[in-house]
Amino acid sequence: MKSILGVTLGHDTSFSYIIDGKVVAVMEAERYFRQKRYKLHCLTLEPGKHVSGYQFVSLDDMELFLGMVAKEWGTKYDGLAVQNAGRVEEFNNFQGILNRMGFQFEAAYQVDHHLSHAALAYYTSPFDDALILSYDGEGNDGQTIFFKGKGKSLTYLENNPLRFGQSYNNLGYIIGIRPEICGTSAGKTMGLTAYGELVDEWMPYARDYVKKYVKAPPKTVDGLKSYGKAHRVNDVSLRDIPDLKKYLVPVEEKEGGVKGLVQYLTGKKQTVLRLGGPEDKTAQSLANTVQAAWTEEVINLIKPYMSDYKNLCIVGGCALNGITNYEIQQLDAFDGTYFVPNPSDCGLSAGAALYVYWNYGDNGVFSGYGEYFSPYLGSEVFDKNDLSSLRNKYPNLDLDPAQSASLLAGLIYSDYMVGVIRGRYEVGPRALGNRSILCNPLNKDMKDIVNKKVKHREWYRPFAPIATAESASRYFTNVDDIPYMSVICYTRPEYREVLPSITHVDGSSRLQTLKKDHNPFMHETLMEFEKLSGMPIMLNTSFNPGGEPILNYYSVGLEMLDTTELDFVLIEDTLFCRPSREDLIASLKV
Repeated sequence: MKSILGVTLGHDTSFSYIIDGKVVAVMEAERYFRQKRYKLHCLTLEPGKHVSGYQFVSLDDMELFLGMVAKEWGTKYDGLAVQNAGRVEEFNNFQGILNRMGFQFEAAYQVDHHLSHAALAYYTSPFDDALILSYDGEGNDGQTIFFKGKGKSLTYLENNPLRFGQSYNNLGYIIGIRPEICGTSAGKTMGLTAYGELVDEWMPYARDYVKKYVKAPPKTVDGLKSYGKAHRVNDVSLRDIPDLKKYLVPVEEKEGGVKGLVQYLTGKKQTVLRLGGPEDKTAQSLANTVQAAWTEEVINLIKPYMSDYKNLCIVGGCALNGITNYEIQQLDAFDGTYFVPNPSDCGLSAGAALYVYWNYGDNGVFSGYGEYFSPYLGSEVFDKNDLSSLRNKYPNLDLDPAQSASLLAGLIYSDYMVGVIRGRYEVGPRALGNRSILCNPLNKDMKDIVNKKVKHREWYRPFAPIATAESASRYFTNVDDIPYMSVICYTRPEYREVLPSITHVDGSSRLQTLKKDHNPFMHETLMEFEKLSGMPIMLNTSFNPGGEPILNYYSVGLEMLDTTELDFVLIEDTLFCRPSREDLIASLKV
């Protein structure tokens, strides 16, 4: 047995445990510290809290998390694989911390950013020969990179200067979308595109924007740079669209200083493009048009490789753009197209460890992962020992495990909203059944009900369907299984009015398809729901308080019975409801 500890430091910190080339466990810091994209690093060994972008970091947090790793996985490994954007001093600092805490490893390696992304995608794929596209905001080895995977080897093919992740994120600032605490607006922007129209006259400018975009230097900000306060807009090419001239506004001193921005962008212009926010029709159409140009350029980069490769792996933060992923699949240019559940930086630790496993030492021949790459690799809940005390705070009912799926399906069919916490959490940013809120997709008002009573998200963001893999193509236009919610396909026209709460305004759906052996309980629940509704489909949204990552605490899920209008929480085979609605549990007992 050969074990590798994989680590990524910086935002989206995670640790991964690899045994004999298989990912057996992952810990993501954000799930423990309850802040999206939480970062741990050791750029300095000075004690205390230090400002680092959108959050504070400390060695105390690092050591606390390493203590959890030691408790769960032990302290002795054959190898250490670290992805930290090539920062050598930090790499040395980290090894010193590990040594002081009793960790042992025969050899330590630094693995570059996109190489780690590519390794995760390729070494968990069913392929032994593939083209890999890794693209995101930025890594120490580039922004947009093609690799060749052949047997055990990964080879850089092309390092393209296009900054797809940065240009898409910047678009959200131009439109007027409020970013997440870490400064990203991309996910929200993608949801808004469905409300706009593609404006042909704007396409040449949009193409130029995607091709020419470079990140402007950040503004000087006191304190934390949360919610994008340090971001400077670069409106290259888009500012030249005649229809948008009226949206050019003066650059104010409070936005970071006229001189620095003007010198960087134009050398003379003192205006910047600022649209009216998500409700503005022009903003919606700009989002749609740039998305189209963005997708077009991605495909243009892939096309020269089509005749030479049968298989394609797509990874990096931009691999979360399900609209583009669908268009790539529609090309029908590859025998197989593969995605991972954690393509963004939270997957880098597993990728770095897989790269070290297959490229250092004699570990046999790589001929594909050999099994389904399960997303349920995260930890069990962190407060598992507190469940008995939580039972005293919330009315609950222990269910017959053989009846749990049918009862859950019945509650959902009756229009109750049920949060589910079962087993290990799913890695990556998508809830895939083990940390999900499930609802009735046939209720035309359910999207608004969930948003108003539980999620409190922006009105333009869609909710996703989960469906059995064997039946999904009857209702949706997916061409392959979509186990990780990676591809945004369409609800078939004849079912759009029947499934209104999981069908976006343009008819699209961010579908998850589920096989029985991948998640038996959730598959059984879908089958039981089909008995009631005629369709093995439910609305599936992430189980988390507003603004937080997907939860991994029993207490957090149960607190949402108090802080929101969530009806039930199912923890394994025990059903909980809010104290004021004990009658719901009483009615089920009867």
